[in-house]
Amino acid sequence: MLTAEQIFEYLERVIAEDRLTGNRIGLKNAQVAAGFLVAAAKNAHDDESARKFQILGAQAANNREKP
Repeated sequence: MLTAEQIFEYLERVIAEDRLTGNRIGLKNAQVAAGFLVAAAKNAHDDESARKFQILGAQAANNREKP
């Protein structure tokens, strides 16, 4: 079964790869996915996971904004 930790690691890797390649669409997709996962974590009353997903979403958004 997939764990939250594996999802965190996957999102971190995808964000790093998309940042390096300048893939703004990929970064937007990661941001949207992270936002969806924030909502899922909050619904499960998992504030720690929600915060981690929120941070990853912000990282994706910040990297997307860079020229």
